[in-house]
Amino acid sequence: MREQLQKIESTEVVKMTDTGSLSARKSWFYVLGVYLGDGCVTGEVFRLNTIDMDFALMVESALKEMTDSTITIHTNPVKNSSKPNHSLYCGDTSLAQKLVEDTKSKKEIPFYVNEATDENKKSFISGLMDSEGYVARAKSGRGMHFCMGYKSCDVWVQDFIKILQSVGIKIGKVSYEKPYKTWYKTPIQFGIKIASWVDSGCHFNISRKEERVIDWKNNYRFYVRRPDYLQRLHVRNGNLAIVI
Repeated sequence: MREQLQKIESTEVVKMTDTGSLSARKSWFYVLGVYLGDGCVTGEVFRLNTIDMDFALMVESALKEMTDSTITIHTNPVKNSSKPNHSLYCGDTSLAQKLVEDTKSKKEIPFYVNEATDENKKSFISGLMDSEGYVARAKSGRGMHFCMGYKSCDVWVQDFIKILQSVGIKIGKVSYEKPYKTWYKTPIQFGIKIASWVDSGCHFNISRKEERVIDWKNNYRFYVRRPDYLQRLHVRNGNLAIVI
């Protein structure tokens, strides 16, 4: 009976968002991922603060597929920074309440994400990676080095790893860092094999991140200077857990 009730509750996402269509379900999973990352709910309003306007616009587009409530984006300068802050607000209180309830105030990933289709899982992954994932690129003596990964203090990181693996994304070393202060949460970081990310069909909606993935894919994935360098290239670019 409990499992039946949970399945009924999970379908409320589709009803609430006015949508039985695939695109709307994907939109919900994307916003859910964003909420667990950089998003928040305050005063029954969903909010997002970001330096990337394309990120804010993507979230706005996803929200518009689910609600007719007012959505606004305000841009304000940030002291001692060349990049402004873009603040998004969505006035749909039902949507905001659903985000809080389903995640128990960001303390867990809802059970229905694990049961979702691969396409919906990828939308969820994109939302979280747009928020807290990273792609680094740096020059070295032999060319360019790339690395991709994720870092967070959330207790559900291991559950997120399982979702990544379920769509074919390979994970590197998982490391636990010392908290900045003793009463802070423990940061958890893991690397993502870029080749598996590309092969899975996942992508970033933030252009500055996605451009680095495209650069690696087009110019460095199969680059090799001599036969014995190929293996080292795969180790460096295919399983990096250290931000360069």
